[in-house]
Amino acid sequence: MLRRRNSCDMTMETDSPRFRRYTAAQRRDMLIAAGLACLARGGITGFTVDKICAEANASRGLITHHFKSKEGLLRAVYAAAYDRMLGAAAPGRVVDADLVEMIEALLSDELTDRDTLRAWLALWGEVANSPALRDEHRRYYDHYHDRVIVGIRRAAAGRKLAIAEGALAIMFISLIDGLWLQRCIDPERLSSQDVRDACYNLLEPYLGPIRPQQG
Repeated sequence: MLRRRNSCDMTMETDSPRFRRYTAAQRRDMLIAAGLACLARGGITGFTVDKICAEANASRGLITHHFKSKEGLLRAVYAAAYDRMLGAAAPGRVVDADLVEMIEALLSDELTDRDTLRAWLALWGEVANSPALRDEHRRYYDHYHDRVIVGIRRAAAGRKLAIAEGALAIMFISLIDGLWLQRCIDPERLSSQDVRDACYNLLEPYLGPIRPQQG
């Protein structure tokens, strides 16, 4: 069973770790979690084969086996980090649920901690240096943008509104990104309610009231 130690560090629970046999999928997940932990702890300079293997208690050959190279593991780590975020942006089943769930989840305490920030800063820094990672970033960003479009479109359609959904999506994503960064850097400066209210204040002039009712 996977036990989360913090936002980007997972280890395998077992009563007898010395004799536990892991599946290939478990080993792969452990290496990805170890890569995230190393990024959070030491940035890109901490993302070394030796440190990752020590963190995952795995051999160097497993990285080659599962990911071909350290850069292949870095791409997998990037994908895992984005999958975690996109899981919070999954389309809902009722009008407004998509946008509300995105705001509440993407700006949650779980996704706005220092370890997550350090890991993302390291990954973003490498996007400029790695064409392969840049392609991965573009693919996931497009997926994220599309999910936001779906949420805006559903909310507008439910109210029979015609709006420039593409422009609103760009504003919304930019606001989310900025608020997420500020919340990670200095959580005492902006409360969790402050950042949520900012998102609703952007969307509601276009869509009408969507924020959850208090009480």
